[in-house]
Amino acid sequence: MVTNPVAVMRRENARLQAENEHLTDQLRRLREFVSILSDLTQATRSIHSDAELMPLMEQILTKALNLLNAPDGSLMLLDDETNELAFVIVKGTLAANLVGYRIPADTGVAGWVVKHGEPALVRDVRRDPRFSHLIDEQFTFRTQSICAAPLIGDRRVFGLIEALNQPGDEPFSDMDLALLSLLCRFAGEVLADLERIGPGGR
Repeated sequence: MVTNPVAVMRRENARLQAENEHLTDQLRRLREFVSILSDLTQATRSIHSDAELMPLMEQILTKALNLLNAPDGSLMLLDDETNELAFVIVKGTLAANLVGYRIPADTGVAGWVVKHGEPALVRDVRRDPRFSHLIDEQFTFRTQSICAAPLIGDRRVFGLIEALNQPGDEPFSDMDLALLSLLCRFAGEVLADLERIGPGGR
């Protein structure tokens, strides 16, 4: 069988073009991530008390979801006294329903992330035994994919950020998980810093 050199060149050109587009997109997202960190670093300088913390946390969640192109997501904090995860900030379809809602701290992918202090990438929740149907069934929602990372500061897990349902045939990538993990680490250190200062603020 004689190989058509023109066809081979076309396939190679198409492969190189696709690879170049992928690298260009990654570079764009990395630049966007650096810009986000720069903005958030500036914002932390104006944080002097717990009352000023929530707007920053909301900003971090919004930027994280935009970076990951995720339509739904939440920031949950761990209540050590009740051993529950509280939905503090929610974006997307369930924003009006979930704020203030609580789940046991060992529930679902979120519970796994908090327990292990590690991020989790779930491209299809139907194939992951860690997934809990509790929220979906109670609020008539359909979770398809999850990218979640713990809020860790001073070696303590304060909670997590969870991004849901990135569109596409292969939702969420390893790069998505890495970027979210770094943002959550940043947020966790902010929380730890304020906790060290105490309720009186700076």
